[in-house]
Amino acid sequence: MFRFLSKINFFANVFRECREYNLGPWQCPTFVFFVLGMVNIAAMIGTYLIAKNYTDPEFVALIIISIAAFFFIISHSVTQGFSRLAQANKMKTEFVSIASHQLRTPLSAMRWIINLLTDNRVGEMTSEQKNYLKLLEESNSRMIKLVNDLLDVSRIEMGRIILRPRQTNLYVLIQKTIDDFSQMAQANNIKIKLEAPETLPNVYADSEKLSLVIQNLMDNAVKYTKNRGEIKIQADVEGKFVKVSVRDSGVGIPENQQKYIFQKFFRSDNILKHQTVGTGLGLFIAKSVIEESQGKIWFESKTGQGTTFYFTLPVYSL
Repeated sequence: MFRFLSKINFFANVFRECREYNLGPWQCPTFVFFVLGMVNIAAMIGTYLIAKNYTDPEFVALIIISIAAFFFIISHSVTQGFSRLAQANKMKTEFVSIASHQLRTPLSAMRWIINLLTDNRVGEMTSEQKNYLKLLEESNSRMIKLVNDLLDVSRIEMGRIILRPRQTNLYVLIQKTIDDFSQMAQANNIKIKLEAPETLPNVYADSEKLSLVIQNLMDNAVKYTKNRGEIKIQADVEGKFVKVSVRDSGVGIPENQQKYIFQKFFRSDNILKHQTVGTGLGLFIAKSVIEESQGKIWFESKTGQGTTFYFTLPVYSL
């Protein structure tokens, strides 16, 4: 009975996936894969029985040709299905890119107007008006960051991410990021410690994109660490690479969801419970930047005990 229910559940999931992709059964990869597997098994058994009971080679050859023709037809349907998925993905990526570009202009204009108001260039404002304006400024900054992240993701997906690697002082970038997050950390009673020599060798990377990587890792560490927590950043040389780690004492990542951590828009269940602001794009972008820079990125995490992210980058050499 259990096996029967499992089979029903399998087919229900298969057809649900086909509906989500808006594909017919014969163009849905999962369904076609299952059918091809069953047909392949049946074809091998059938060919064996026919060859055993019939000695006419022409009849056996006809059966084999028929099976091959069936596989060819199914393969054509699978190819069409994948083509539709590829086209839809390309259209989605292009739409995100165009929409993000169009959004940047009004958001930048909004920031310029907010700066005029906060600098009292158009007259004095009451304290209540300034508080509302501060909330508007924060929302505007989040929107600009989201648009920039979407642009980066679309460039990565289209293979158009452009890195300009050069000699980069990693120690200075890390220290600057710590300074940027110091107020947020203090507000949450979080201590940030840096353990890295000032003589840390320079790395060969795009300084702007690398700064974005460090900011994303620090942002996650601060947001997901509760009051009176600690964030420790370490950096040292390992062979021809510089290894950096960002360790927090936050909520951690559930073990059954760790394999999805570098996927777009992914946010683990325990993070969603804390209602923190985020899009799930930062780690996807960070992974792409580090790997394009000939480095590696990975992590270790335990629920309730915190997470440590590591990445390596090649040492700059003349």
